[in-house]
Amino acid sequence: MIRTLVVDDDPCNRDYLIRVLRQHAGVQEVQQASNIADAASAIAACPPDLLFLDVEMPGGSGFDLLSQLGSWPFGVIFTTAFQRYAIQAIRFSAFDYLLKPVQPDELEAALQRFRAHRHAMDHQARQSQLLINIRQDDGLKLKLTLTRGDRTFFVPPADISHCTADDNYTDLHAFDGQRFTSARTLKDYEEMLLPFGFLRIHRSNLVNRQAVAHVEEGHVVLRGGQRVELSRRKRDEVLRALAS
Repeated sequence: MIRTLVVDDDPCNRDYLIRVLRQHAGVQEVQQASNIADAASAIAACPPDLLFLDVEMPGGSGFDLLSQLGSWPFGVIFTTAFQRYAIQAIRFSAFDYLLKPVQPDELEAALQRFRAHRHAMDHQARQSQLLINIRQDDGLKLKLTLTRGDRTFFVPPADISHCTADDNYTDLHAFDGQRFTSARTLKDYEEMLLPFGFLRIHRSNLVNRQAVAHVEEGHVVLRGGQRVELSRRKRDEVLRALAS
């Protein structure tokens, strides 16, 4: 059973999310707060299993609340209207988020992910990296939170040479030979990494342009010698991007 706390300054958004949550089997109790001071009091009195946290609120942001806590023994799902930098920091740190207005199917998927990963290792390390990422004044300094086995790594995008799709998973290949498998799709990583100089060259491949040595018919050849398949449809677009 999951105890939840919904923190949102907008009563309409808060009431809607609470109503939808109460329709889900396994959600035992739903508390609410309209600001971070009340949220901190509710957490101290009865820590939730899962916190739904608005990002932008009068009197302090959701990030401010987490910074005050330092670390926290519960899951966090951010709820926010679109704000690109905040979402980038959240996604890079491997935290979940829902865009407002929250859609029931997306909420269900987020709850399923929480159940699947609530006992995952290295919570504190991931939380620390989130706080580091949200304090960055330059989005290009964000680091990806990636796992391998029971270890968590914090990897600058510049250290990744290319990414390959494996069904709904993505393999991220580092310049030093390390490989990380993520439960996010290649499309997710495309959206995250395009501002860092990555190029989608095939439905299954994303490359860091700094890793490219040259282009051959049907392939991009990386500096380490790896050959990554290039879509015929993408060839001219990729060549223009590499020449710019």
